[in-house]
Amino acid sequence: MDKQWFRLQARLKIYLGRILKRPEDVEDIAQESFMRVLEAGSKGKIEYPKAYLYRTARNLAFNALARKSNQLEDYIEDLPDPDVIGEGLSLEDQVMAQKRFELFCRATAELPEQCRRVMILCRVYGLSQKEVSERLNISVSTVEKHIAKGLLRCADYMEKYESTGSLNTPRPPKRRES
Repeated sequence: MDKQWFRLQARLKIYLGRILKRPEDVEDIAQESFMRVLEAGSKGKIEYPKAYLYRTARNLAFNALARKSNQLEDYIEDLPDPDVIGEGLSLEDQVMAQKRFELFCRATAELPEQCRRVMILCRVYGLSQKEVSERLNISVSTVEKHIAKGLLRCADYMEKYESTGSLNTPRPPKRRES
């Protein structure tokens, strides 16, 4: 393979890295994008292959974010309401549910400021995406992107700390916003 191929692959991964945060997701989506473009090229001529590659990669990345977002929404819906945690649950289940809820709150607190605002307005206050866009003076598309990224980051955060087998994991140091 030539230098152009490697440069294109590296640039695509940088582009995907802006959308997806996990390196393994970037690798998977980049590989899938190249495969889809090659497959489409075998069926007919692609007028602008580089643009087609980037569009394919972007669509695959947003589809992956949407899947993770749906998984987290299902997870959040399964969290008991803090006001009714004690109803019908054993003490151990109540404690675990409360710890998971606290972990989700910590994950949300780690989000960048604008993303956190969008998440809180949508998920806590129940505002529609249109209402949030009007309130924060941003586009509905930007609201959708903040929700997708926020849910993905929260899911990654929670997965990281739940995978240790302990929800008592100390809070990581707050990262700086740049």
